[in-house]
Amino acid sequence: MMLVHFPTAFFPMSVILDITSVYSRDDSLAVFSFYSLAAGAIMGWLALTFGAVELLKINPRSNLFVKAITHGGLNLIWMLIFSVISWNGLKDYPNINFPSTGEIIIKISALCGMLYSNFLGGELVLKYDVGKQPKVHNAEKEKK
Repeated sequence: MMLVHFPTAFFPMSVILDITSVYSRDDSLAVFSFYSLAAGAIMGWLALTFGAVELLKINPRSNLFVKAITHGGLNLIWMLIFSVISWNGLKDYPNINFPSTGEIIIKISALCGMLYSNFLGGELVLKYDVGKQPKVHNAEKEKK
């Protein structure tokens, strides 16, 4: 669960830096936005990998599996979008350009979608204990 916090922080930071760089005409902010986006993409793929491992532990016939597939599928879409944008920036490296309005709109849209799918992921972990070690309840301890 700890890995998801990095892209959840890096992607919004990238959007904020993009918007600020365009309005201030400060190209160093565009460079920092690129680094933030790239770091978020790398950490996001790591989080997605570990999430896929946890998905394999869920019963495929359960409603929980449907929620987990929805969460993972949506996050895969957002990661692909952010990764393509990051890859496009890498092609121009080290001459990072100001983002276009379309790029900012795409990033904001993907960010909004990511917030929804992260809500689903939080529900999986916090409500249904997906990815957590099984708890030994007091009643079970007393039986032993």
